[in-house]
Amino acid sequence: MKNKIEIICHKCSKDNTVKLFEQSNCKHCEEEIIGKKYIRKPWILIPTTLAVLSGVAGGIYIDEKIETDRYPISIEHSIVESCIHADGKVRNKKYVIEKKEICVCALENTIDEISYSEFKNENYKFTTIFSQQIAKCD
Repeated sequence: MKNKIEIICHKCSKDNTVKLFEQSNCKHCEEEIIGKKYIRKPWILIPTTLAVLSGVAGGIYIDEKIETDRYPISIEHSIVESCIHADGKVRNKKYVIEKKEICVCALENTIDEISYSEFKNENYKFTTIFSQQIAKCD
């Protein structure tokens, strides 16, 4: 953009690209440009930066919220394994697969009701709800 400047007209607030020393009127409202003070056209960078920062902050908040209530994978695995082999008997592969589906369903439903912090502090509550969910998922 050699020999051009972008400005906002002081009268109509419209954007203008003005060729220096060649154009003296606003191309929208025909107001004379020479001899007036103007505000610089704001850069798109400011709103873009604000949008990105808002997105990052929101993402971090949501990620922390999800991660703080998430059961550790090792705990989830132990719960499912204990559920599958609760009776202590050796079972065939088909039974284990079917039982695993029931146990995972029950765990997912229980996790929706009891956060990990509640699980750590009120294990009896988890056990009660998990048993109810096994019956529902069966």
